[in-house]
Amino acid sequence: MTAALQIDHVSHNFGAVQALDDVSLTVPRGGFTALLGVNGAGKTTLFSLVTRLYNNRSGTIRVAGHDLRREPSQALARLGVVFQSRAMDADLTVRQNLIYHASLHGIPGRLARPRIDQVLDQVDLADKADARVTALSGGQSRRAEIARA
Repeated sequence: MTAALQIDHVSHNFGAVQALDDVSLTVPRGGFTALLGVNGAGKTTLFSLVTRLYNNRSGTIRVAGHDLRREPSQALARLGVVFQSRAMDADLTVRQNLIYHASLHGIPGRLARPRIDQVLDQVDLADKADARVTALSGGQSRRAEIARA
């Protein structure tokens, strides 16, 4: 089975500062992996490479079997991200946020709406779909972020 995320021999420098040195990591499909480390260990740099905020120049990163350098659109289409800081517009409803983010990824409303209903049900927020994000509890807000991803 193809891994959800496969990182092989990735290194990254910021000028003379080496942020990552020959990092390899496999996240299996359906698996859960936590990336822990002290400040400055390279967690954010690795995450920035996986999301293409930075371009990896060494090693290989594959998302669901798609090489991030050779097939960036296919790889990123299979990647959902929940940021540390909030990424939803607090003045919009949960549904409006999800429709907006779907449109950013080129998903038309007619396809997005049933998928939104499905993911909101999965994260137990179907009853909050039309609530403004500001009305959600902290935990509900994080689940809405997961649904968005």
